[in-house]
This record gives sequence, structure tokens and C-alpha cells, in this order.
Amino acid sequence: MRRVLVTGATGQIGSELVPNLQKQFGVANVIASGRREPQGDFKGVYEVIDVLDKKRIDEIVKQYDIDEVYHLAALLSAKGEMHPETAWNINIEGFKNVLEVARERNIQKIFHPSSIAAFGPETPRDKTPQETVLKPRTMYGVTKVTGELLGNYYFEKFG
Repeated sequence: MRRVLVTGATGQIGSELVPNLQKQFGVANVIASGRREPQGDFKGVYEVIDVLDKKRIDEIVKQYDIDEVYHLAALLSAKGEMHPETAWNINIEGFKNVLEVARERNIQKIFHPSSIAAFGPETPRDKTPQETVLKPRTMYGVTKVTGELLGNYYFEKFG
């Protein structure tokens, strides 16, 4: 059975994804994580991880023998515009830490969602082509484009 780590597990996407992954893989096989303890009545395995702490990511990956990572941790647009350097660090350096641990531990599947924020106003709104202009207008969008490129680089370079 696969063992899955979800970063940013209590965010908008993570809070919907984790229960579905738990149904698919079993509650004990889905390790949810975030910078703080979860609020409310979270069900399942939860670990506090700051994605800027590569050593902690590695500890959890090793401890739970993780096979896949769903990397959802990010600083979104509103806060990213107020704190662009923090957004870059969390969204890019954090993702790089996940990619490095995955490379070092031979994890074959990393899921890192992008966002409509990656496009910008020049992108066609209807029937957006797969290959298109990316000119984001927010730091969050810039980090999403950069994350896509970084993920592609790691895939091409390391498999």
C-alpha cells in the first residue's frame, strides 16, 4: 500500500484532498502536514512540518516510508503581495526542499498544483492552449510559474 505525505494539508485544497486520499489508501497511510497543529477534529496522522526545514521533511519521509508527496503548502496571493520574499521562500525554496528529499529518497511521484495566477492578463480566457504566454502579475503567480519550471527541471534531470 502506498504511503502519502500531504504538505499544506489544512489549506483549501488539502482539506478536501486528505479525506479522499484516506479513503483510497487508508487513514494510516496518509500523513497530513502543515506548519501548525490542525484545528478542529482532524482525523488521521498529522505531523507539523515547515517546508523550509528540509531536515524535518526528510525525517518524516524516512519515518513513514513515503512513496508519494502532494505538495500543497504555499503562501497565497494576498499575503504574497504583502511579503514577496516570504512567498518566494515558502513557495520555491519549500518546493525545492521537497524535490531534493524526493530525489535523495527516490520518491517517484510528486504532485505540485499550479494556479490560474500563473497566466496573467495576456493569456486567452477561452480554450486556453496548453502552450501559452505566462506573464503573472502577482508574486504567487510568479512562484507558480517558477515551480512548474523547477518541477520540470527535476523531472528531466533526475527522473
